[in-house]
This record gives sequence, C-alpha cells and structure tokens, in this order.
Amino acid sequence: MIIFMDKEKAKQASALAKEAFAKKDYPTAIKHYSEAISFDPTDHLLFSNRSACYASLEQYQDALDDGKKCVELKPDFVRGYGRKGLAEFYLNQYEEAEKTYTAGLKLDPTNEQFKEGLQKAKNALMGPGSFPGAEAGSFPGGPAGSFPGGPPGASSPFGNQQEILQKLLTDPETKEYFKDKDFLAKMKLCQTNPQMLFQLMQSDPRFMKVFTVLTGVSMDDLQNAAKEQKEGKDEGKQAPMDTGAEFQPPPMPKTEAPEPPKEAPKPSAEEAKLTPAEKEELLKKKQAEDEKRSGNDAYKAKKFDEAIGCYDKAISLSDKEPIYHLNKASVYLEMKKFEEALKSCDEAVKVTLDLNPRPLEKLAKAYARKGNVYCQMNKLPEAIEMYERSLLEVNDPQVKELKKKIEQQKKTTEENEYINPELAEKHRENGNKLFRDGNYAAAIKEYDEAIKRSPKSAVMYFNRALSLMKIMDYPRALVDMQKCIELDPKYVKAYPKMGAIHFFMKEYHKALADYDKGLQIEPGNLECIEGKQKTNQAVYQSPPDEDRAKRAMDDPEIRAILSDPRIQQVLKEVKENPNAAVGAMSDPFIAQALQKLIAAGILGVK
Repeated sequence: MIIFMDKEKAKQASALAKEAFAKKDYPTAIKHYSEAISFDPTDHLLFSNRSACYASLEQYQDALDDGKKCVELKPDFVRGYGRKGLAEFYLNQYEEAEKTYTAGLKLDPTNEQFKEGLQKAKNALMGPGSFPGAEAGSFPGGPAGSFPGGPPGASSPFGNQQEILQKLLTDPETKEYFKDKDFLAKMKLCQTNPQMLFQLMQSDPRFMKVFTVLTGVSMDDLQNAAKEQKEGKDEGKQAPMDTGAEFQPPPMPKTEAPEPPKEAPKPSAEEAKLTPAEKEELLKKKQAEDEKRSGNDAYKAKKFDEAIGCYDKAISLSDKEPIYHLNKASVYLEMKKFEEALKSCDEAVKVTLDLNPRPLEKLAKAYARKGNVYCQMNKLPEAIEMYERSLLEVNDPQVKELKKKIEQQKKTTEENEYINPELAEKHRENGNKLFRDGNYAAAIKEYDEAIKRSPKSAVMYFNRALSLMKIMDYPRALVDMQKCIELDPKYVKAYPKMGAIHFFMKEYHKALADYDKGLQIEPGNLECIEGKQKTNQAVYQSPPDEDRAKRAMDDPEIRAILSDPRIQQVLKEVKENPNAAVGAMSDPFIAQALQKLIAAGILGVK
C-alpha cells in the first residue's frame, strides 16, 4: 500500500489534538494524533504527545509503544525518554525504566524529573523501599500511632517510607538482610498485613532488630512498659480500713509506653567539614527555602501581600538566589503591579549575572519572566526582545513558541492599526491607471498598499492577480485569486482567471474544475465556456508530458482517486484489456475520475 505524506494535514490534525488535550479530552486527542501520524509517521513529536495522552488514561502499554517510537525516530529528543521511562515504571519494568532515565540524563544531566524517576525505579528494584497504602505512623484498622498485634503501647515503626529504607540500609546489621530474598518477601508481607510484623518478631529475630533500628526501642523496653501497664504502680498508698464491705480498688490509670527519644539529626559528612561561617550560611539557605515555600503557599491562596513578605525574608536570608526575585515578579504580575514586577525581574538578572558559574537556565527564566510582564503591559516589541534574550541563553521550545505567538500578535495589531479603506481605494485607483498604462510592476506596488489598507477586499486581490499574470508570475497570481474567492465566493470574474492560471501552469484538471465552478454561478459566462473548450482541446491534443504527470501526483485529489479500490481495479482491467474502459465509463463516478486522470496527464488518450 502506498502512503502519501501530507504534513499540512498532519499539522491541522495535531492542532485539533492539542485543543482536546488542553481540555483533558484525552480520547479525542488520541484520535486526532493518530490521524496526524497517518499523514506524517516521521514526526517524533506526534508519538511523544500521543504517549502523554495514553499515560493520562493509564493505558501504559500504548504509552510505552509510542515512547519507544519517539526515541527511535529522534534519539536526541530528551522528552521521549521521559515518556518511555514513565510507561515502563508503571508497567513494573523497573530495570528498563532505570536504563531509560539514565540514558535521558546523559542528554540532560540537570533534569529533575528524570532524577526522580531514576530514584523511584531503583527503589522499586530494591524491594521494600516503599510501602504503598500505609500511612505514616499508623496501621490500617487502628488509631494513629497504634501497633495492632504488638506489645501494649507499642507505636508503629513505619513512618516516612524513604526514612525507613535509609535507616535499614545504613545500619550495618540490617543492611545485610536485604541480600536475602526470604527477608524481602516477609517485608512485603508486612506491607499487606501490618499485624504480621509482631508475629515475625517472635519467629524471626531479624525483625526484632528491624523494629529496634526503626524505633530506637528495644524489646526489654517494651516488655517493661507492658508490665507496668498490667500491674500498675501505686507507690506511697496505705491499705484502706476494713469496713466489712468488699474493697473496690480505684481504676488503674492507663499507662503508655514512653515515646522513644528523638535523636538530633546527624550532620552529613559534607556538613561536618564546614567551618562555622559556612554552617551559618547553610542554615540561612535552609531558612530561606522554608520562607519560599511559605510564600508559594500564600501565592496559591491569593494572599499576595503575605507572599511578598515571605519572599523578601528569603532574599534577606540568601541574597544570591534569583528564584526568590522571580517569584516576587510573579506575584506582582498577578497583582497587575507591572513596574514592581519589572524591577524584580531586573534584580533576578543582576543576581544571576554575579554568580560564578552563571546558571544559564535561571538567567533565561528571568528574561522570559520579564517578557511575560511586557506582554501583560501590551508592550509587544519589548516582550519579543526579552524572549530573544532568553533563547540566547537556553533554547527552550516553550519560550520559542511564545515568542512566535507574540510576533504574530504584534503583526496582527500593526496590520489592524494600518487599515484605512479610504486610502486603500486611492491606491487601487492609482494601480488601475498604471495597469492600463502597462506599468505592471508599479501597479503591483499600489495594489500591495491597497491590500494592507483593506485586507478584506476581494477586488484588491483580484486586481493584483491580474497584474501578476501580466508578468507571468502565475504561482503568486494563483494565491491572490484564491484569496479573492475565499473573501467572496460569488465573485464570478475570478473563476475564469484562475482557470487561465492553471491552464498556463498546465494543470488542466484544475483549470476545468475552475471553469465548472464559474459556470455554476453564472451558467452563460462566455469566458468560462471558451476557457473550458480551449482546455479540453489541449488535454486531447497535447503530447505525453511526464513532468506534468509527476506534478499532478502532488495533488491530494489525484492521489485520492488513485488510491480508491474501484479505480485501481478499473486501471488493472484496462491495462490488461484497453476495451474494458468503454464499459467502465458507464459508471458516473468512474467516468468522472478517469476524465480527471486524463486531464491531469496521468492517463494518456490515443
């Protein structure tokens, strides 16, 4: 089967897919991306985007197939590795996911999503690195902090999953347990049935050690606590006097096992080497990050003044981080305080330029953020300049697309401001005079100006097309004539002229179609009738032209005819028996299709 690529149709289908994706209508997006792929199966972006749609629907096998195809088509496309790795992870193909994320990080070493994906894949490969479904510090079926099935008062040893893994892997004794598959299986059993932990502690001494490492509480401590809870302690009390009635002791107070002492976090090996001044600087950076997070939360809650205050505190603690200034700019932008937003962007640029080494990503982000501010201020030239500066630092596709949109918006704005129908008419009259004098080049310039002043006037395009035909610039003349008809489909004068253009370009099948359209509007149009007769004569009298036939193959309509099974069957029969064409012509559809193929030069006539 012959596949005809059509990048323009692929682009149109992709645009529809993007609209559906933005609305989270993933099935529709997949439909349009599939259509786009059928028109252009060489575009890696189409497979990448369809993979994202499949992943959103949790159809991970389909997402993986598209991710693989994306990487195959363009091995240096970073995002493709993210699509593939994500699907592999959710399909439990952890080793493949690890390889994919590693390959992606070779292309983009700073990609945080890839780093996170790689770590998750490694954790999954290690077995009990995660315990999905278990809340920190509690077991299902019991209150927070309780440990069903364990000694009285014992709290759950399971807190943050990463902390669990870190503690067990850093302890010299429990670290060795992970080499035993039996141990790993039992740990997973605890995941699905937390009460099993205490039973395992009784049957497998290793789990007594696990409990101790995770909680800091030994079994002796738990047993003592349980004993105290059972017996109670009533020191310093005397026995009551015998009054003849049965003595009822007061209810024993419930005692709980003391919480294990919280150990102060141990400094890392790197932190231990720092000087007091460096330690103080590190502490300030951590405090600044806390303020930034508070500012982000306030921003999301629309508490803009509070957010600004948090970012200012972060800046006072760590004045060498441009992100704090950029976050302030975002808040000011939301508040429509554009001048303050620009100042914050400038501060971010200044801080970034002073850093060594200079983080290009942050500098690019600062310029792009400033471009966003200028967009909101409707200062489009300044916005474009900022986006260009950003792209000089980092070639970000999103910024590139944004710059393209703003450039188009600027162009549209300028064109709208230039519109003046009265001046357009004056330029048209000047063009008409020059046309009559035979000065076609000068006439075209006048019509150019007329179209800029009145871009919705069909007659302006028609007049310029006539001038272009005079200098035999048929491709440009055709574009103008098509625009004329687009603006006014009933403008009958345009159809015979467009037919003439196609005739001169030896596209006879298109010329005949133009004349027929004109005759539908005005059946007695003499120019269309004569043009059609002249074209039919050329079709049947012109010698075979291989170049004309080759050009006709670029026409989607001709390709559609040739791919139709009925036409393919007729052509096969005619090839074997030329007389078979006579019977086939009795079918109106086949007759019309064969006539178009003859007019296009695909089929010859003897």
